[in-house]
Amino acid sequence: EEGTTKGTKSAKKVEWKPLGEVLVRTKGTKITAGEMKILHKSEAPLKIFAGGKTVAFVNYDDIPEKDINREPSIIVKSRGFIGFDFYDKPFSHKNEMWSYHSKNENINIKFVYYFLKINEPYFQNIGSKMQMPQIATPDTDKFTIPIPPLTEQARIVSILDKFDALTTSITEGLPREIELRQKQYE
Repeated sequence: EEGTTKGTKSAKKVEWKPLGEVLVRTKGTKITAGEMKILHKSEAPLKIFAGGKTVAFVNYDDIPEKDINREPSIIVKSRGFIGFDFYDKPFSHKNEMWSYHSKNENINIKFVYYFLKINEPYFQNIGSKMQMPQIATPDTDKFTIPIPPLTEQARIVSILDKFDALTTSITEGLPREIELRQKQYE
């Protein structure tokens, strides 16, 4: 029967669009690694992302208000180790990085995040051509992403969130459990 390919009700074509056309790109804040160390307070509400796993938590008045992003966003780690993070609380990042959020009601930002995460090796490959691995904004702005229907995006995000929670519990929870049991038996 026509239109019933592999269990889907209709074989609609998925539209592909450049990231820069469908998302809003935002800049970060001018802050050095040294300033991040000085300003860091573990209980502070605002997360500042730097390269790799480097982050600091600061108070709202520690950085300019215009540099605070309050939208669920994809943070582009563009230098050193190239990768993507998703964050949905107020944040900022060093100004050599950038982030994306959606003002488009047909786009689930977390769906785009997962798509970029799967494609990290592509961006790492672009970056590896430099002495210090790095990518530039056109590398992500021009990158095309699929835009399936919103319900399909939500379904994919739901599956990947469950998978993500599972892998996190295995990689973090399991070693912790083993360590606790070893102490218990000692």
